[in-house]
Amino acid sequence: MLADTSVLDTLSPRDFRAGYAEVAKYGLINDPEFFEWLESNWEGIFSGGPERDQAVAHSCRAKAAVVAADELESGNRALLNLGHTFGHSLEGAVAYETERLVHGEGVSIGMVLAHEFSEQLGLCPAEDTKRVIAHMEAVGLPTRIDQIPGQLPPIDTFMDLIAQDKKVSRGQLTFILTKGIGTSYVDKTVSAEPLRAFLEEKLGK
Repeated sequence: MLADTSVLDTLSPRDFRAGYAEVAKYGLINDPEFFEWLESNWEGIFSGGPERDQAVAHSCRAKAAVVAADELESGNRALLNLGHTFGHSLEGAVAYETERLVHGEGVSIGMVLAHEFSEQLGLCPAEDTKRVIAHMEAVGLPTRIDQIPGQLPPIDTFMDLIAQDKKVSRGQLTFILTKGIGTSYVDKTVSAEPLRAFLEEKLGK
């Protein structure tokens, strides 16, 4: 695999931050040590120091390991979608208008929502949720739905968008939830009622 990290210098600050959300994801999936390293070294990544190459290389290895372990997408490869079920619904809610929300921003909010929802279900320690929020905010990424500009659609629209997610199987919602930083897992037992109540709270409906 060849990666020319100098290309990253051509990105706008907003797009660079958005891409960083996917890097942070690898720590949150199954590598708490990497997430801790990111908390201490993100400034070097953003400024183009040697930390940038380290972060890119680590992310490539992490994705390759997950894909190699589940080539047929029948199991833990879904972990790569941490934050994406929520994130995709947010992108759909703004009709994919990038002036309002780009993919990585949706993923950032989505990863926070995944931790908050897991915390509400009694799975994730509050301290870990706070760390995720603090890190995303430190690098300049959004962490709350109300940070998305403009009016958002009603709760029914969000529920419909989530129901259309590619991980839905035979009508059953499939979420990537977490028991803490670096301990995400695939959950196929999420029911619509607690999810709806959670989203209503976050949307302020």
